[in-house]
Amino acid sequence: MPGHDDATLPVTAGTQPSHHSGPGYVASAKAPDFELDEGLRSVAARWLNLVPAEHRRESRESAADALDTLREHARSCPDHPLGALWVAHRHLNDPASAVRIAALVLASEALWWLGHFEDARTAAQAAVDADPTSAQALWRLAVALYRLARFEEAADRLDDLVEADDRFAPALALRGQVKVWLDPRNPQAGRPDFAAAAALDSATWVVPHRMTDGEFRAAVDAQIKVHDAETGGSSGEPVDVVPLPEKARVERGVDPDRRWHLAGPSAGGGDSTSQFGGLGGDFAAGSRSRVPFGERFVLYQRNIENLCRDKATLREEIRRSVAEIFNAALDPRTGIAIQGAPEQHAEAASLPEDEDG
Repeated sequence: MPGHDDATLPVTAGTQPSHHSGPGYVASAKAPDFELDEGLRSVAARWLNLVPAEHRRESRESAADALDTLREHARSCPDHPLGALWVAHRHLNDPASAVRIAALVLASEALWWLGHFEDARTAAQAAVDADPTSAQALWRLAVALYRLARFEEAADRLDDLVEADDRFAPALALRGQVKVWLDPRNPQAGRPDFAAAAALDSATWVVPHRMTDGEFRAAVDAQIKVHDAETGGSSGEPVDVVPLPEKARVERGVDPDRRWHLAGPSAGGGDSTSQFGGLGGDFAAGSRSRVPFGERFVLYQRNIENLCRDKATLREEIRRSVAEIFNAALDPRTGIAIQGAPEQHAEAASLPEDEDG
């Protein structure tokens, strides 16, 4: 496999996202009339090819029942994205424009869960084009653009959404994250948005505690020394600390919120084609005291900080991230007991509500 990150490995043909944009949309009864163009129909036909036969179930409903069906599948989409995509596709030709827009929103979420982020963007963009006032469509589009590393465009859509609803905390939190991506060396980037989100829901959202580069590096080095003392060996390879993942890697499907990355040995210093390459010696015999030569450890400072409201939480999160990355290098079959900060991400939020009637 091409290196390791702090996320579950994909189980579908696409790249599995580690976070999701949840259910909760309400289709607008004021939705303008529109028709799917031929290009979108062609793309939608391709979406249908993703759905196995066992997830395809036919039914006939009134427009009101259809909206209820779409809402129900939005709630269960994280667990059953294939079924949600099938239901969304079935309603793309519904006589009611509100149903067609809701179907595009649901299709975007299902495709996002399946790791088809460009298709998720296409569906969300079509929904926004049909109804530029739809908060749900704007949210789906912003989340898809963020996952594609199109941060400037995501910022624009989040501006539109916040202008329409400045009390939707996840949009404020995500806009803060986007601003960090646009100015990663600035410790104040996105701070007003993080603060606004936390003011609306302090139990969920935090104003990230920032460390200087030197402070963060020192905290990482201290945890490496703890690892070496506990294992009686040496980590062998330095741990790099950078603000964020490389944008090119995010464009290729890496989660922009990753906290760390472990790359195997390769001539160019990039990802290896297998977890450990051609390792042998003590490591092959099961030794946990030394990381093999050629492993490259990378911690993403801003993404770790984004989870932490204070210095104590941040130090514990650094501890967890270091433990996870060594665990992945030495024995990925075992877990760690360090809890760290809660994994709250804007993409995990319910969608904003559109106005009915």
